[in-house]
Amino acid sequence: MKSLPSRVDRARQLLRAFGLASIGLLFACGRRAELLGTVVVARSGQPVPDSGSAGGQGGQIGQGGGQGGYGGSSMPAMVAGLQFSPPVLVTAVSDPNAYDADPTFTGDLLDLFFMSDRAGSKDLWTSHRLTSADPWGPPTPVTALNSSAADEGPTVSLDGLRIWFVTEREVPYRRIWHSSRASRGDTWAAPQVVTELASSAKDFGPAVDASETLMFFSSNRPGTLGMFDVFSTSRASTKVPWGAPRPVPGLNGPYDDKDPFVAEGGLVVFYTSTRSGAGDLFWSQRQSTNEAFPTPVPLVDVNSPAYDSDPTLSLDLGYLMFDSARTGISDIYESHAVP
Repeated sequence: MKSLPSRVDRARQLLRAFGLASIGLLFACGRRAELLGTVVVARSGQPVPDSGSAGGQGGQIGQGGGQGGYGGSSMPAMVAGLQFSPPVLVTAVSDPNAYDADPTFTGDLLDLFFMSDRAGSKDLWTSHRLTSADPWGPPTPVTALNSSAADEGPTVSLDGLRIWFVTEREVPYRRIWHSSRASRGDTWAAPQVVTELASSAKDFGPAVDASETLMFFSSNRPGTLGMFDVFSTSRASTKVPWGAPRPVPGLNGPYDDKDPFVAEGGLVVFYTSTRSGAGDLFWSQRQSTNEAFPTPVPLVDVNSPAYDSDPTLSLDLGYLMFDSARTGISDIYESHAVP
């Protein structure tokens, strides 16, 4: 009759089994990281994708955190190698006879704002849904913000309580205006021009990050390389005015570069450029805000031969909305990042 194993022997067996399982798990995780893309470490020890690897993927992007612009104090992991699904028309807000563009949504993906001329002029419209899995509800005009002039290019804060947009109500200027409300159920306050950003140039397409201390926007201010360039402005806190705008290095060229979306505190940008022809969506990522952006990469998964513009993404950069004229008139489309 064999003797029963001692407690020490049993403990050794359990440790050996645990060690083999751990090695297998580490190998599997490493293999998944290899398949998804290269991960490198940037500031604060947080992992971000290697910009060279991402650029070589022909428009593949990574996930991260950030909203018409995002970015926070902590950077979630960003893994190169994700692609976008084929774009789908957002039929719930589509009007086949209208020009619909400039989508922006809240951080919980429940409130959508966009521009439409379905009522006869360019106005701001909104749509709501109960959960992010529901279809968008019927759109309604944001009467508190609209005027008899063109009102367009909105960007809403993550909590849905502040909004920036562009209006031509001060003819002949196109300037960035701002409004706020106490809760989502309240009416927007009378909008006011952002005085410190006002100029004689045409400004449009503002995108404010999650901290609301960084803004990218489009302008034809003096010094632009093309008809329109992407500019940035920042402020120390939401209680102080915006600083002097300046062109964003690495994004602009002898083309139209405009309608930006900024994420990761200014490290990631999506925007529209005519450098490839009619107008396509591009993206770029840098390791530090002290650096210029690397050469922008086209989002080949969603671009079309027609004009594609105005990208905006969810907090994890996994949900994309943009407008496109691929059916002959501008409509709003959506797409999801595919692992």
